[in-house]
Amino acid sequence: MHFVKMEGCGNDYIYLDGEKEAISNPQALARKISDRHFGVGADGMILICPSDTADCRMEMYNADGSRGSMCGNGVRCVARYLYDYKQIKKQEIAVETDSGIHTVRVLKDSEKGKVSMGRPVILDQSHIISLEGQKLEMMLVSMGNPHAVIFMPPEEGSFKTWDMRRAAVISSHSDFSDGVNVELVQVYSETGMKIRVWERGSKETLSCGSGACAAATAAILDGRTKRKVNVEMLGGMLEVEWKSDGEMYLTGSCHFICEGDYPCILQETGA
Repeated sequence: MHFVKMEGCGNDYIYLDGEKEAISNPQALARKISDRHFGVGADGMILICPSDTADCRMEMYNADGSRGSMCGNGVRCVARYLYDYKQIKKQEIAVETDSGIHTVRVLKDSEKGKVSMGRPVILDQSHIISLEGQKLEMMLVSMGNPHAVIFMPPEEGSFKTWDMRRAAVISSHSDFSDGVNVELVQVYSETGMKIRVWERGSKETLSCGSGACAAATAAILDGRTKRKVNVEMLGGMLEVEWKSDGEMYLTGSCHFICEGDYPCILQETGA
């Protein structure tokens, strides 16, 4: 089974061609191939399948095998895959996801992509949970998948040393029946912020495209930043712009890492 590994701002996935590879158990395969010790190693697995309504359909699976509805970094890499491997030489490529069709503009010279992420949905502007006996306030935002955005104090130390095990507790809190992605945000200027991300199904990752958009949404609504903002993550920089018509755009890298063959027999075990 042939695979390609790509990364967008450090958010790495294994990409498989659904037209060529018969995947009988994608959940089990995602767990095995994503394992960083016994597999190829990645934040998850993405199948690139035919679509009746777009240039392709993207099926995204987290490292634990759970299905994800959207991945802002992954969808840019899918467009790059179609452009380079499938020779779909269009500047704008439409990708069908579980959260709708997203158009990616391939920026050839800079190996970047700009994706239309849709309109953010504010689920709760001031949600409060109890954590370790303390009240913790967060903004809940949907970008096709749920996010809990938490603003951190401006002191640098609090951001770097925050125990991400607390983010794991928030992610699986009883208030969120299907789990939630968690973003810790430190705004340092009107056009810049740093965030750390805990993704449900993948733990802490170097980057999360939809998380960057959710964090920017919260910061803009809270009056902390302008409508175009640079989001600094552990894996690099993403640019988010929230247009006046409500549409949000995400720009960032999409790079190839490697490709190879993976033993097909391993996907049949169901382990």
